Amino acid sequence: MDSTAGILQNSQRLRYEALSNFATDLNKATSFADIGQALTAHAKYIIDTYILRICHSHRDEVWCFEVSRGECEIFKPKKDAIRKFELEVLANGLPVSYTADDIAVLPLAKTTFVDPKIKYVRSLPVFYFEDQSVVVTTAAKSQVMHVDLDFKFIRSIADLAANKLLQLELLQEIEQTNRELKKKNQQITKLNRNLEQVVATRTAEVTAANQELLTLFYRTSHDFRAPLANIMGLANLAKLVTDDQNALDLFDKCQQVVQKLDAMLSKLNVLSTYSYESQITEVNFKQLLRDLRDKYQYRLDDIGGRMLFDINLTEQHVANAHSYINILDNLIENSITFHKGNLLIQVYVFSFKGNLVIKFSDNGQGISPRIVSKIYDMYYRGHSESTGSGLGLYVVRRLVKSLGGEIYVQSKLKQYTYFIIKVPFDQQQQLQ
Repeated sequence: MDSTAGILQNSQRLRYEALSNFATDLNKATSFADIGQALTAHAKYIIDTYILRICHSHRDEVWCFEVSRGECEIFKPKKDAIRKFELEVLANGLPVSYTADDIAVLPLAKTTFVDPKIKYVRSLPVFYFEDQSVVVTTAAKSQVMHVDLDFKFIRSIADLAANKLLQLELLQEIEQTNRELKKKNQQITKLNRNLEQVVATRTAEVTAANQELLTLFYRTSHDFRAPLANIMGLANLAKLVTDDQNALDLFDKCQQVVQKLDAMLSKLNVLSTYSYESQITEVNFKQLLRDLRDKYQYRLDDIGGRMLFDINLTEQHVANAHSYINILDNLIENSITFHKGNLLIQVYVFSFKGNLVIKFSDNGQGISPRIVSKIYDMYYRGHSESTGSGLGLYVVRRLVKSLGGEIYVQSKLKQYTYFIIKVPFDQQQQLQ
């Protein structure tokens, strides 16, 4: 290897190391200031830049990070010339590059990018679903044409920053929700102070009645499933003793009906505390999601869909893993059923202030605002294409409640849906 190639290889290795360090610092970041410090510390080693500007937009929120001379300024951009330039780049949807001569006649002419030291400017737009986009603009002191690898590094910086910003935004939303819930709980506590004994007595009565009903339901559902299995067996046997096509078609339809009924009983069965013998153990979300992805891989392949997940837990979560399996199974099944092409399912699991949080999102058909309040109702089917039992989200919410948690949904019709599930991290304490 000649010296030039060796220098180039060493340079690329250092860039990858800097990108890895940047990702590590971002993973630890808990504020916008932390993101700015990570950019200031590592961006100059990842990409040759004199000024680096990252403008992140999600829904109506726009934030800019501008790194220059070893400092990072964080602000909400006004309708200034740079933002106008970035909106034009987003509208075109393509990366652009300019020399110092071009800058003088561009919208950047009266901005911080007009600097005698700047010889080259490039800007890269990156789009995500959920109304999220990033524009990364870099200014270099030498007029060196960019290569594909440079854009890959810039794209990596954009992806890492966008993911962390979205995470912080979500955490802020959860924190706000927590504050509102705490305030409401305080009001309820004050109102019910003189009714605690009555509530305790009524709760005990309802709990006992509910337990009795669950036991009855469990035993009855098992009694139903036994003859269903017999019908399935008889239908398969009948296919072996006849060649009549009409009869075979009828047996197939019979099997389809029985399978739907069996699936409905299975969904209801998970609501019973007697329907499985799972113990309270450490929940391995990574393996759990791998197994679910494998289960649905053939259906994802049929529609050209993808399922991605990211687990960011610093300690063990001990709970009933079977509940989480059924929660995520139903959500994944819904996403695949109501896809609109190029399906992307994303699951993010992390801990926040004593809670385990699951963010489940897809870019499917979305939920109409007029029916969003009904989606958890038993047997409710809000879509003409639905062929299921209408129990999926009912089961999901019941299981979340059984874990002492809450579930929230946000959706935009024909664009995206995401569910936020928040469960107390310490399930042992929750059960006591």
